This record gives sequence, C-alpha cells and structure tokens, in this order.
Amino acid sequence: MKTTLELHLRTYPIEAVDTRTGEHLLDTITLDKTSLQAAQVVGADDKALIYSQYNRHGYRVLNIGKPTKRTVAVDLGELAAQQGGAE
Repeated sequence: MKTTLELHLRTYPIEAVDTRTGEHLLDTITLDKTSLQAAQVVGADDKALIYSQYNRHGYRVLNIGKPTKRTVAVDLGELAAQQGGAE
C-alpha cells in the first residue's frame, strides 16, 4: 500500500544583510502552508515569520519577494527506505 503526503509550499526570494559582516545575501526560504496558518493563529503573517527566522540567525531582511506556490507529494515508504527503515 502506498502512503503519500502532500505538502503545500511557498518559496520566497529573500534579500538580506548579515549584521555581523555586512555581507549581502540573496536567498530563498521555503515554508509549508501549515506553518503559515499557525503563524496567523498567533497574529503573525508570512513576512513576520520570515523576519523572525532571519533575525534569529543574525540577518536583517531588506526585501521579501512574491512567493512561488507549489504542491509536492512525498512517498513516505520510499522516504523511510532511503533512511534505512523497513517498507
């Protein structure tokens, strides 16, 4: 029997600066829809979640671009087999 998990993802282009070195960073961050919905429950939006994650690692976010939406399916049996688990 095949078991799959569908993940609804949002990938954001990020422009940030490392506050320790001043180095400019072009990056992407991918968040799942469930995390974004959980942030909304506590009164935060996607931008607040991204700012907090980058700030926690010493970066100051300069710009957050428009997210790309995609859905991916993960075969859980195949993933377990790759990690040395039984099928």
